[in-house]
Amino acid sequence: MKQKIDSIINSMRLSRLEKTLRKINEYSTKFESFTDEALQQKTSDFKQRLKDGKVTLNQLLPEAYAVAREASRRVLGMYPKEVQVLGAIALHEGNIAEMQTGEGKTLTATMPLYLNALTGRGAFLITTNDYLAKRDFLEMKPLYEWLGLTSALGFVDIPDYEYKKGEKKAIFNHDIIYTTNGRLGFDYLIDHLADHIDDKFLPDLNFGIIDEVDSIILDAAQTPLVISGAPRVQSNLFNITKGFVDTLVEDEHFEMKKSKKEIWLTEKGIQAANDYFNVENIYGEKYFDLVRNINLALRARHLFESNYDYFINNGEVVLIDRITGRMLPGTKLQSGLHQAIEAKEDVEISRDLSVMATITFQNLFKQFDEFSGMTGTGKSGEAEFFDLYAKVVIQIPTDKPIQRIDYKDRVFLNINIKNKAIIEEVKRLHEAQRPVLLITRTAEVAKYFSTQLFQMDIPNNLLIAQNVAKEAQMIAEAGQLAAVTVATSMAGRGTDIKLDRKVHELGGLAVIISEHMENSRVDNQLRGRAGRQGDPGTSQVFISLDDFLVQRWGETALNKNKQLQSMDNSKLEHSRVFQRRVHKVVTRAQRVSEEQGVAMREIANEHEKSISIQRDLVYKERDKVLSLKNVDDFNLQSLARDVFKEDFILKHNQITESLLLDYIYKNISFKFDGDLSTINITNKSEVLEFLMEQFNKQLSENKAQLKDDYFHLRFTQKSILKAIDSGWINQVDNLQQLKGSVNNRQNGQRNAIFEYHKVALESFEYMGSKIKGNVVKNLCQSIITYDDGDLVIHFP
Repeated sequence: MKQKIDSIINSMRLSRLEKTLRKINEYSTKFESFTDEALQQKTSDFKQRLKDGKVTLNQLLPEAYAVAREASRRVLGMYPKEVQVLGAIALHEGNIAEMQTGEGKTLTATMPLYLNALTGRGAFLITTNDYLAKRDFLEMKPLYEWLGLTSALGFVDIPDYEYKKGEKKAIFNHDIIYTTNGRLGFDYLIDHLADHIDDKFLPDLNFGIIDEVDSIILDAAQTPLVISGAPRVQSNLFNITKGFVDTLVEDEHFEMKKSKKEIWLTEKGIQAANDYFNVENIYGEKYFDLVRNINLALRARHLFESNYDYFINNGEVVLIDRITGRMLPGTKLQSGLHQAIEAKEDVEISRDLSVMATITFQNLFKQFDEFSGMTGTGKSGEAEFFDLYAKVVIQIPTDKPIQRIDYKDRVFLNINIKNKAIIEEVKRLHEAQRPVLLITRTAEVAKYFSTQLFQMDIPNNLLIAQNVAKEAQMIAEAGQLAAVTVATSMAGRGTDIKLDRKVHELGGLAVIISEHMENSRVDNQLRGRAGRQGDPGTSQVFISLDDFLVQRWGETALNKNKQLQSMDNSKLEHSRVFQRRVHKVVTRAQRVSEEQGVAMREIANEHEKSISIQRDLVYKERDKVLSLKNVDDFNLQSLARDVFKEDFILKHNQITESLLLDYIYKNISFKFDGDLSTINITNKSEVLEFLMEQFNKQLSENKAQLKDDYFHLRFTQKSILKAIDSGWINQVDNLQQLKGSVNNRQNGQRNAIFEYHKVALESFEYMGSKIKGNVVKNLCQSIITYDDGDLVIHFP
């Protein structure tokens, strides 16, 4: 029933888009007869009409799309089909276009990118990896240039490249930018660490199209981008608490909900900790670090699995992206968790770095005035897209009917029987010369199958999500006669598999999936590797009671059933009752996994709310400081008066000479040798005016050391920015630490998220007060020098 309603709603949405399509088709017919020069001139015309306010982008869309369409035919030799134009309309409207593999999403994106770039405010195409961004940019660049627009790759594709001054600004000073979600996120954070207006390089985020949008803003939403800063004081408790945790027994000393990544000590576990560490109560205030490290050790030991969440490479813990299966070198878990895993694995413990800046992809894309997305599998994530971004998913029909046959799952009792059946099926298909794409959940399983097939003299390509460019080349060849490709779920994604002509007659590409993935969207993506653009093909998933989904999320006693274990395998495979029961277990486990994924993303989004609001306020304040052109605009007198009043006058009922001297030495001038006998210490108003007098005296002395008004402005800006950045870095780091420990606050029926927001607000208010005090200190106590004519400030 729901599918029927969804289908009706989608038809209505498409019907609305088709009205616009008809207008585009009328213009397309007209522009066929235009000379190249006349067609190219349309870009200037469009820009002028927009500038004069004669049209809106929506009104201009039919004409502009028709121009881009005809230009594409002449420059690229590709003419966007009607289904691609429908997708392009949906993208401009800020929605999600669901387009199947091979339907030409790269070409589809050129039309809304062209239209939105006409405003002069820029347009972004954001994809999942460097290879795809560069490939698509190089392919489409001639089209944009022919149309009179500039385009650029948003990064220099050289490992560890160091950008020269102004180079990034030049890159982003183009009409259309192709980049990746990770690079754009780090660019956003780095741009907001600039200490001079000329060092800022990122333009306002106007319009963006996200390729593989579900992967980027749903699946990757739980992992924030982080810029690390100075090392924290390293705890010596990682190995000690690891030794304690190794002695604990589940359900006796601790309990856990593995699916929710929650783990906690029982009463017996708390007593065991008290005894082990010889303390009265580990939850006493002075043992905060001990409890934190016990919790980290528990999580590392029981909630993170080797070769699934991470693996050990050359003595280092390297994280694995659960969604893509790719290694994440250089990425570390925060708040000491990475170090706890290193202790667990007996490798050298790395430095625990503080967090300087962080943002989630969800909040990154909320910085855009408008963004949209493309994917082959958006419909099942529509509820989340709508809740988070008020976006609907429009399913764009394929140009040719889908010929792929999706066979029912083949069901087995255990993994050994299943793997044997998979190898036999690959062998059968290979003998018939049909190309096979065997997809696994992990690199480990992919390597196993590849080895087994080689031992049977079946040559195969192994793709385990390590080299994107190489994978793209190999996956493109996976449709050749008798080709066998073994790959992890995301290897080679974004590349079409084109079939050899003879393969069409044999039934097309056969996709075999070794188990259901944690999300049905990923299953659908994998099935979609076969049957592109009306090609024939098949897909089939092999499942067993040993599958990861069942082990992690399923609740069944079937795998312990002695009667089942003793039955003949061939009988079980043909038993409808057995097939139905196992399929039900796996389907339910996948549903639980999906629901848990949604819940975890909701929690991550809740945690991000506080830091997002605070980050916006801090970044606006930074930009305001950078944009001011005159020292008098900073209102330093009012700020200093507030600081002296709050930090000193109101804090002391009775002010003494020694208190006042100490405050002046620490905050205004460490060289102060003035006479305090001239003021009435008991008169707080008089003391306040005296502090202001000393403040202004110090400002005058500093100004005398500065060469001119420009350096005076730079000194003031840098002093304020240093205070803001120090305060914000501490705040971000504190919130990151708080996020890791907040679940321990749930005692006494207190809600963890409420507690997090409450503490986050309190700490933000404290940060604001601290920043003001540090601005005064930086302005008064910094040492000013010059290096080759450049201002150098040594902050206190």
